[in-house]
Amino acid sequence: MFSKTFFYVALIVLAASEQVLCREKWFERHNRAVLLHPRRFGQEQPAVLQKLTAACPGDVCGSLAGQAVTPLLAAQPECSQQDLADVIIDTSKQFDAATQANMVAIAIEYRQAEKNTPPDFTTNPPSLRNSVFCQKAPKNPELNGLVQAQDPANDPDLFFDPATKSTVRRGDQANTAPFAG
Repeated sequence: MFSKTFFYVALIVLAASEQVLCREKWFERHNRAVLLHPRRFGQEQPAVLQKLTAACPGDVCGSLAGQAVTPLLAAQPECSQQDLADVIIDTSKQFDAATQANMVAIAIEYRQAEKNTPPDFTTNPPSLRNSVFCQKAPKNPELNGLVQAQDPANDPDLFFDPATKSTVRRGDQANTAPFAG
């Protein structure tokens, strides 16, 4: 079927060709592999947002639930979550006592929800960081002393500061500790 000549020609072509370096397709930045971390979908949208949507009649709570997603994102200011919890309590005052009590409980639960924080990819392996704490008193006394939850897998001494978009060590800034006022 194939002649000896064809075999030798094929062998010479393969021997004369340059070496081919093959590598898997990786996401890279600055010629270094970028390691992708899976999202924790169970914690991306806390259950408290569903509770808030159904807490009151009309579109009021649906609108609040839509607004409640943004303050939980990493790049948002450190007090945005507390500010929205205050808005939820202020909004609850227009409803009956049972709805108001439910919305206050939801605001308290929302204030204690975990904020997203990105890993610090400047270290290898990437360091998991906490979110910084709000350094002002809440408008409503029901929120006094409450802070957002921190992922127990995070390094307790590293924080993500959304203002500088950098890592801050515990004690380097006042917002690495809960508000004491």
